[in-house]
This record gives sequence, C-alpha cells and structure tokens, in this order.
Amino acid sequence: MNLTSEQVRAIREGEPVPVVPPEVGEECILLRRDVYERVREGVEDDLPTSLAIAGLVRATLEDDQFDDYREYQR
Repeated sequence: MNLTSEQVRAIREGEPVPVVPPEVGEECILLRRDVYERVREGVEDDLPTSLAIAGLVRATLEDDQFDDYREYQR
C-alpha cells in the first residue's frame, strides 16, 4: 500500500486516515496502533458487562413497578 505524504503526516500525528483498499472495496480507517488501543480501551470501558446487564434486568424484574406493568399487560 502506498500512502501520500499527507496521509503519512496524518498518521504520524495520530489522526485517522480513510483509505479504500481495492481488495476490500470499502472505506477503512488507518490508525497508529497506540491510537487504536486507546480507542479500543475507551470503548470497552464504556460497555456494560453481561453481569451488569443481568443485574439491571434482575432489578427491573424485581421492581414493584414492573409488577404493575405485568398487570397492565394481562
């Protein structure tokens, strides 16, 4: 893959660079590994774990207001 000097400068500065590899045919984003890892960690930190989701579901099902909703559905 050949990059333009502008693309190389952007990558060195930690900026994302859109490219369309012919083998893929769709736009992809080039990032330096350290930038990618920071983004990935940030996304993973923001995602609730399945245990947290299960806790929220359990709390909702045990909530008295949910009982009212179930009665309303009948």
